[in-house]
Amino acid sequence: MSGRLRLLLAVLVCSVLLASGSGTAWALWSTSRDTGSSTTMGKPATSLATSGATSSTFSSLAPSVTKAVTLRNPGNIAGTTTTTVSSPSGTPEPLASWIDVVAWRVPSVGACTDDAPVGSGSVSGTWAALPSLTTPLAVGGSAVWCTRSTPKAGTPAESSANIVVSAVSTTGTWRSDASRSGFYLNTAPAITCTERDGTAVDITWPTSTRPDTTPYGAFVGGTAVGSPTGTGPGQLTVRADDLPADGTQTVVVQVLDDAGRPTTTVAGEGPVTRSADPDGTTIRCGA
Repeated sequence: MSGRLRLLLAVLVCSVLLASGSGTAWALWSTSRDTGSSTTMGKPATSLATSGATSSTFSSLAPSVTKAVTLRNPGNIAGTTTTTVSSPSGTPEPLASWIDVVAWRVPSVGACTDDAPVGSGSVSGTWAALPSLTTPLAVGGSAVWCTRSTPKAGTPAESSANIVVSAVSTTGTWRSDASRSGFYLNTAPAITCTERDGTAVDITWPTSTRPDTTPYGAFVGGTAVGSPTGTGPGQLTVRADDLPADGTQTVVVQVLDDAGRPTTTVAGEGPVTRSADPDGTTIRCGA
């Protein structure tokens, strides 16, 4: 066979192979890619927020503090949210055990008012040991708990506690990171009372945290009582005739505004007692 004929046969064989096996030829030089698929795993999540001032002071003017606690589920699976209370140090602060607290579900933050009645399903304790505000939450769901705090009888004056509320959400063995919110609860300072001859008492209160020019006024049931002693700021004399009635009453010393009106800031408070006897009306310190 001549060289020319052999070349012609080789060309014919290649042509047949290419025509009948194009898929094989394609596989020799093309590449393929596995597109695959991915699945986002569910993860529980929670957020917590408290309403109102970050610092509240109990006094005879504010015998209780009402505050809303809002729980939310911003995650992508439903879960059950639980709460705990503590302090920044992890150890309950002394004042926390003196503050009774009751909590109940409300439809909104706006429904958590000072005069709102305690609802069904409430939990109660102190800010040192409050049961969990356990709440199942759907994805994107939220719930509001209303809390009302009231000091026990004999609660120490001029004390403070930093309360931290923490929340976590769980689903099966999954657990979210904790969300926290904190606030301060305080008690008003006590006045120092010194008896005179039965017709008057001298009262003093702490002034070191305010300018010397701060004006003060003493009030019993909203009625102004007392007169300056003339010996410096933070001192007043209250006479028996200043009090509106017999019996034990609370003298509340309040900071005054520029117009001489009492503000809600209590500088000190404490009880005095007026009584009548054959010799006249007398006043003494305490109950």
